[in-house]
Amino acid sequence: MNSQKNKVLVNTKIDIKIKLAALWIVFMFLYVYTDFYKLYLPGKIQAIISGEIDGFDVTQMSLFLIAIVTIIPACMAYLSLVINGKCNRLLNIIFGIFHLAIGIVNIVGTTWHFYMFYGALLILVAILIILTAWKWPVENDSNND
Repeated sequence: MNSQKNKVLVNTKIDIKIKLAALWIVFMFLYVYTDFYKLYLPGKIQAIISGEIDGFDVTQMSLFLIAIVTIIPACMAYLSLVINGKCNRLLNIIFGIFHLAIGIVNIVGTTWHFYMFYGALLILVAILIILTAWKWPVENDSNND
């Protein structure tokens, strides 16, 4: 019984690729939840049925652009695990900044508290993605001596 008190849980180091993939998965879930709860806004479903999303006409092109924007987090969750460091870091920073900008634009002018909350979380996760990729650990190449 006394030996349990002296034990300390080990905090293992997590590879940066896994951290980035996890952040993109969190980002993707936040996107999905935000869009799901937006369906509960008064008049939202009627607007969608009439062919309008957030003040824009629903067209093949608008839905295609939305598909491109929203598929990025899913692709980045995978790509963060499989591509090399330099390209990985660059893509995470670029797409992190891209989604940070979208998050800021989306949150401006909203009055719904749930949307502000989710928007703030999306912005925070985008910032975490950017900072995590920015601080990618480097190793000195000893082979170039």
